[in-house]
Amino acid sequence: MRRSVISGLSAALVLTSAGVGGALLAPAASAAPASPALTTGVADGTYVSLKPTRMLDTRGSYLGRPLNAGEVYNLKVNGRGGVPSTGVSAVVLNMTVTAPTRAGNIVVYPKGSAVPNASSLNFVAKDTRANLVTVPVSSDGWVSIRNATGQTHVIADVQGYYVGSTTTKPAGAVDYFPDDPWRALDTRTAQDGPALAANDYLIQSVSYGANTANISALAVNVTAVNPQWTGFLNAWNGDENAIPNTSNLNFASRKTTSNMVIVPVTHGVGSDGTTPVLNFGIGNASPGTVDVIVDVVGVYATGDGLRFRSVGAPKRIVDTRTSLGATTLDAATTRTVTAPSTVTNSTTVALVTNATAVSPTAATYLTLWQTGVTRSAASNLNPAAGQTVANMAMVGLSDINQFDIYNNAGRTNVIVDVAGRMDLSPNLASGAAPSLSTRTAPKALGSRVATLR
Repeated sequence: MRRSVISGLSAALVLTSAGVGGALLAPAASAAPASPALTTGVADGTYVSLKPTRMLDTRGSYLGRPLNAGEVYNLKVNGRGGVPSTGVSAVVLNMTVTAPTRAGNIVVYPKGSAVPNASSLNFVAKDTRANLVTVPVSSDGWVSIRNATGQTHVIADVQGYYVGSTTTKPAGAVDYFPDDPWRALDTRTAQDGPALAANDYLIQSVSYGANTANISALAVNVTAVNPQWTGFLNAWNGDENAIPNTSNLNFASRKTTSNMVIVPVTHGVGSDGTTPVLNFGIGNASPGTVDVIVDVVGVYATGDGLRFRSVGAPKRIVDTRTSLGATTLDAATTRTVTAPSTVTNSTTVALVTNATAVSPTAATYLTLWQTGVTRSAASNLNPAAGQTVANMAMVGLSDINQFDIYNNAGRTNVIVDVAGRMDLSPNLASGAAPSLSTRTAPKALGSRVATLR
């Protein structure tokens, strides 16, 4: 089955080795298949991880003031922060808003497109909140950021990019391999605890057995649980001499908050001296303790897996407030969504989405996953009662393009906007099922005190 890639690592195809830029616009309204034969050197849709780099902070010299209601800021991304000048399909940005004057949202989309009926990040007044966004770039390498209401400062940190139409694969370019969501870190447990102390970090190691050496990044959902103070977490490749001056997840005191991260890794050997491991770091930049959960949903690795394909500006496929795609979810309720042909084709295996919980009546969590597969214990969204919270989700599709949404408690509306799709590599014969095998999660290497900037 062409989508068994999502159903787990046992599906089994072994990996093969193989300055300021911005402009402001005026306000605007089973068994392993045989290894596939390589057909071309096409590299489009592969992913390149970058050291997180700040591309925009409206509090500083980029603009020096917040975005006003309806304003659009055009941000040049090509040729900056490690993103090449050409050959880019989309960029992955960690978007943060801070000090908004009222509840609202921002949307990020390719420059030159009409403002889409979608949102990239939702927030309330005086909030500081982040969300990972995958956004196609315009033909000249720009994206647009629009603030819907009030005023808010906006920060954009680039995490990586997807390669455009080219036969030359850049150094470090890799394919995406989904995984059954699994928990790689939970500081609430005896194995991974205790909670991260103020201005502390830990280095965590995990292993995918023989495939470990081929992996360059992990797609993870990071959750800050019961933070004692307002602050942020950052995630990086675990190099203790190169902690980036960026953030991935912003949280308020006592508020459980999640955000998707594509975190690059470094390679090492486990405490037994032989097991190959992947290392990544998680840092707590706050004056209080915070528990941290990291759920792995996939990996980026050499070999033929899934490639990113743009769907243009974000497309809304679910809005339960209007019964688009699904209806409002009650407690312990699952809704099944059929993804339309506007965001899928015959080789689509997963969608890159922005999922939003709208004003749940109770604190809850939501999970999105492939229809027909057992729901995992991992969550995608952890909103408190009354919050409107968004998070990026890589969502697998069944053979008839369906996925499920589960709400744990209370009653909530849900919005799903599609930023792109994940299709089978053109080097794979139709019906092949790429995946990995043999994962373990060794104990964390430990935490060391560090002052995060």
